[in-house]
Amino acid sequence: MFKDSSVTCKNCSCRWPNFDNLTDTQLDLLNGSRFQAKFKPGEIIFKQGSPTSNAIFLTSGFAKLYMEGYDGKNIILAIAKPGRLISGPGTYVDNRHHYSLASLVETTACFVDTSVIKKLVMENNLFAEGYLKDISRKSLDTFHKLLSFSQKKMHGRLAEGLIHLSDDIFESQRFHCYLTRQELGEMTGMTKESVVRLLKEFHDENIIKIEDHIIEIIDKPKLQKIMISG
Repeated sequence: MFKDSSVTCKNCSCRWPNFDNLTDTQLDLLNGSRFQAKFKPGEIIFKQGSPTSNAIFLTSGFAKLYMEGYDGKNIILAIAKPGRLISGPGTYVDNRHHYSLASLVETTACFVDTSVIKKLVMENNLFAEGYLKDISRKSLDTFHKLLSFSQKKMHGRLAEGLIHLSDDIFESQRFHCYLTRQELGEMTGMTKESVVRLLKEFHDENIIKIEDHIIEIIDKPKLQKIMISG
């Protein structure tokens, strides 16, 4: 691990928005407990079942949050990017991670001692409210994913996944998809083979364009219609 003294929790351009609710003294406390680490693509940042000793904030790159299921089958819960808190419900339940986090590309992350986050939650009402809103928003996302998995057909799930990547993660109609076809399946609840087949269908129908790892959404209204109709 290392610490870049030129960047602090006060001036970081990738900091979590909820840090705006902290005083300078509280930001100094946060920065004092912060350490950074770099990860290569595919490296594990933390493992399901390990202690929740730190809250994590990406400062560059992308990572996948996933639950390790039975027979080696995983479910990708979310894609993390800079500016977001990564800290699971186990922080206040059993001090264990209930999912794993792995980098998708070369990634840099800040680690902040969980005890410091808990102290700030106790001291600062606005920060505590922001923390609760963040957890609540992620819970709603999980509920929505569960509904999608249980009620939408494969075409609808893949369309929803592509729109999510375009709008929320890469923020572009044309993006480099760092997820493998297997990982796209783990994100949308289907097999790798089904993902490959449906991507080809969308490509042949001029809904999307695929060039190696680049995906471009050509007909977003049609993709949205598929997503809604399920």
